[in-house]
Amino acid sequence: QTILNLMGNSNNPLDLSGEFMIKSQFIEECPKQMKSAFFILSSWLAYLFGEYELASLAISNRIGLEKSTHKKSGWSGITLCYDCLIYLAFSIRTRENGLTSEISDMIEMVKKLVDCAPCNNHHRLLLIEAEVAHLKREYDAAVEKYDLAIAGAKVYGFIHEQAVSNERAGDF
Repeated sequence: QTILNLMGNSNNPLDLSGEFMIKSQFIEECPKQMKSAFFILSSWLAYLFGEYELASLAISNRIGLEKSTHKKSGWSGITLCYDCLIYLAFSIRTRENGLTSEISDMIEMVKKLVDCAPCNNHHRLLLIEAEVAHLKREYDAAVEKYDLAIAGAKVYGFIHEQAVSNERAGDF
């Protein structure tokens, strides 16, 4: 359903109800681990469509669910990156001037992911660093990091993340 929504096959791209699933039925009947995936995909959709408060709410719902099951999502690396991007985008939109300790901790974890798998994560870290520079009003550094994130995503074939980097740079 997420892909169909991204392809424009929904009146409301943020609503995960449609041809392949009914949101309320899915949430009621599916196992908790699948609900975690639902909240991950919901946060990503909201982020992609600029609904950062809704994306943050989906993250909070997922974290609460994970605490109740004592199990984190298996998508931890990419989820961590997008959680960080969502919180940064929300901070930029609300004109908050500093990094929270939570965001700083996430950035440190992303740096560890880069050490383990640079091809998968370096461009993501660059986008995060661009957003941090944007938040801090370090505009020259932000432009440089956006450009590097776009180029890095392209080099390793992450076309969708190249698009996200282009969008965020455009919003900048």
